[in-house]
Amino acid sequence: MQNKITFIFAILCSMHMMAAGLVVQTTDGAQQLHDIALIGKWVFVGEELQLLDKAGVVLAAEQITNIRKITFSATSSTAVENVEKNTIVVYPNPTQDILYIKGIESQTLRVYDLQGRVLQAEQGNQITVSNLSSGTYLLQIGTQVVRFIKQ
Repeated sequence: MQNKITFIFAILCSMHMMAAGLVVQTTDGAQQLHDIALIGKWVFVGEELQLLDKAGVVLAAEQITNIRKITFSATSSTAVENVEKNTIVVYPNPTQDILYIKGIESQTLRVYDLQGRVLQAEQGNQITVSNLSSGTYLLQIGTQVVRFIKQ
């Protein structure tokens, strides 16, 4: 669990360097907008992601299994609008062979295991995952990270 936490934290920290807004989209399609300037750190407590302010007060919390994707935006005031206009769909999920990404031009796609290791990287709008073992993985598409299941 510690490696999983370290990996996700490292991805999130590196992606938000240039961002002002953070959008957490849940599996039911709801979106929560957070101002990155207010977030002091990200922690995992059990199966929950918590966003804490600099004093350690919980700003927001969400069950990891309920998170569909996390998106960083250049501006916090229009972050939700940008996410809606630039929706990325990853399908089929779960998958056995190929993940297709709708809503992007050719882009670098990276697959990570839950220990934070990059397993493969490809350029395009689809990625072959037939060589992976069954399990849960993370797919990085630009500044977005999507969880997917390989059957």
